[in-house]
Amino acid sequence: MLLLLAASVAQAQSETPKAFMARIYANYRQSDYSPFKHPERIFSPRLMAALAEDSRLSKDGVGYVDADPVCQCQDADGVTGKIEKISNRGAGHATARVMIGFTDSTPRRVTFSLVRTAAGWRINDVSSPDEPSFLAGLEASNRKARVKH
Repeated sequence: MLLLLAASVAQAQSETPKAFMARIYANYRQSDYSPFKHPERIFSPRLMAALAEDSRLSKDGVGYVDADPVCQCQDADGVTGKIEKISNRGAGHATARVMIGFTDSTPRRVTFSLVRTAAGWRINDVSSPDEPSFLAGLEASNRKARVKH
């Protein structure tokens, strides 16, 4: 069991940003896939903390997060992700530009800020035409919600 765990960690640490993003979008082929089921496999610690706080502050109702930030949708049926460009941004940082396709609407271009953690690459932020920084918006919403509590 320990050998299997060590091999899994080694694989995640050697995975490239492109392979990480390709693996995420391949998961959407499963009808019940959600990055929220195992957020530690997808999101950076900072983004996971902000997501958890949003959930806590909204008492598990709808808070700031009302859709999947990775697929930019509420229903992921038929979602595809075409990785257009990966840019290294220094040690442990990269960006991934992805064209997200849907079966029934116009594709969306999204940029992911990635960070390398001990467990491998993770999404730290998401930028789209509608929202320049998902993380900044989420953290701002959490600050406002804390004041109300």
